[in-house]
Amino acid sequence: MAIPESGPAAAEVARNIQRARKARHLKQSEVSDRLAAAGRPTLPTVVSKIERGERRIDVDDLVAFGRALGVPPALLLYPLGEDAEVEVLAGQQVSTWGAFRWFIGEAPFPELGTPHGEVDEETGLAEWYGRTSWEEGAAPVALWRQHHEQVTEWFAVPSRVRRLSQDEDEERLARAREWEKIEGALKQTRATMRMRGLKPPALPEELADLDN
Repeated sequence: MAIPESGPAAAEVARNIQRARKARHLKQSEVSDRLAAAGRPTLPTVVSKIERGERRIDVDDLVAFGRALGVPPALLLYPLGEDAEVEVLAGQQVSTWGAFRWFIGEAPFPELGTPHGEVDEETGLAEWYGRTSWEEGAAPVALWRQHHEQVTEWFAVPSRVRRLSQDEDEERLARAREWEKIEGALKQTRATMRMRGLKPPALPEELADLDN
């Protein structure tokens, strides 16, 4: 069976691997050593072929090169600060920032491309592409970010309250009120995760009893 040709995403990754390697003044042999240390043994000759687009790059390669080069894998796909636009899919050139935000779950795909199926007359978007559909798919990203922010806020309460309170008893009461409010919101976030069939992240020791 013939191996299908690489698409624009693979070509973009190949260019950015080479760009990142040269920016760090690394030889291909040094990248090869780093890939081996990351658990993805790759000969220097293969690194060269990947950079020239002569060897297909898969998801495992993308992750390993990100680790070896010290670059978030998303930036090997969509290099912020390098190119104003990237070709995400064949014939679909979009802003690099828009593509990056879509990839990490912050925003819908920045361009519609060719719609398939029924189109919503009001928005001009294909039904399968509607914002509601995207928000459903990206919900875990928003929920995990919200959870992280709530836990971070919980730990920040003592120092924040201390700056605002003059009296020790007042400080203790204010701290308890703030913690109670944040814990209530955090419980709701975790309940929403479970309702969606998601497993909430582990809680720090200080909040271990929250689910009880």
